[in-house]
Amino acid sequence: MAQKNPSNSSAKWMHVACATLFVVFTFCYLYFYQADLIAAAQHVLSGGQTRYDRLIGAVLITLALFSIHLVFLAISRLTHRGHALTFYPSLLALLVLTAIRIDGHRYSFGPWLWLAPVLLVVVCLAVYLIRKYDAFEKNRKPVGIFSKLFWGNMLLLCFGCFFVGFFSNNDDVFHYRMRTESLLLKHDYEGALRVGRKSLATDSSLTMLRIHALANRRQLGEKLFEYPLVGGSQVMKPDGKNVQTVMYPTYNFVQMPKGDFQLCSQLLDRKIDAFALTIKRFYDTDSLLPKHYREALVLYNHLRSNPIVAYKHEVADADYADFQQLMRKCGRDKARLRDVYGNTYWYYYYEK
Repeated sequence: MAQKNPSNSSAKWMHVACATLFVVFTFCYLYFYQADLIAAAQHVLSGGQTRYDRLIGAVLITLALFSIHLVFLAISRLTHRGHALTFYPSLLALLVLTAIRIDGHRYSFGPWLWLAPVLLVVVCLAVYLIRKYDAFEKNRKPVGIFSKLFWGNMLLLCFGCFFVGFFSNNDDVFHYRMRTESLLLKHDYEGALRVGRKSLATDSSLTMLRIHALANRRQLGEKLFEYPLVGGSQVMKPDGKNVQTVMYPTYNFVQMPKGDFQLCSQLLDRKIDAFALTIKRFYDTDSLLPKHYREALVLYNHLRSNPIVAYKHEVADADYADFQQLMRKCGRDKARLRDVYGNTYWYYYYEK
């Protein structure tokens, strides 16, 4: 009667551990991190005819990549030393899938369409050499959980996962934009405004998306300058070049209230004199104004000796005095000033 090889029996635990690590990493990577990138890629590649579902997509892609691993494992028969290499073809396919760069309706995979096949040849060569070495090894040692082979394979697989994460599309601003667009498609404007809120990274297209979400919430005058902004008033609407969307149709852009649109465009361009002339057409300055309009009028009254609009607000005046004092203390240390007043129009006005 044939006896079981103890090394093969103990190696099964290593196979299960590697498979579990691969499946967990791949699913989480696709579902939590790259879902919006793949949604954008599918939108562009299909000409907007199909829509990506993050859960179904993550499950199907994970199963497909695991199937590639099983095929490569059956061909290579690498069950002992170097077993983690059998996951590398799947990891390379995952890298190509998530390395795509999208600019409007143009896309590029960079060098990975030719570099991935080259790396696959290198993996195959490594498998061949390991198989040759195994042919000369007479006795295989059991692969226990504390063995060098077990942890060597786990580290090799972890390196492959790190390689995918490092060389894929990890542009924070692009991810913020795609996540924001995905939420806007669901009309989740509050969720869209939470995306990347604590980050200073932004661009003109992300600024436009946030302006659109704030306009839908009727919060332009209250919260616009709580976000990092670039591009001035030109980014309030898409131009098809520097200010554009990938998935979100531009015909869905809200028709902003004329008054808020005009006032915020003037504030974005730091035209406080024009702002002071315009605001009385749309607001009663004796009533409680939105936060940023109060800040702009306080700033205007402190900068002009003969203001067109005489405006007083005790709390805002006191805050502006504190802002001026801290600005003089900070000098070139803008980080400290931003931490305290980064959510005000005053900080935006002086940040140049």
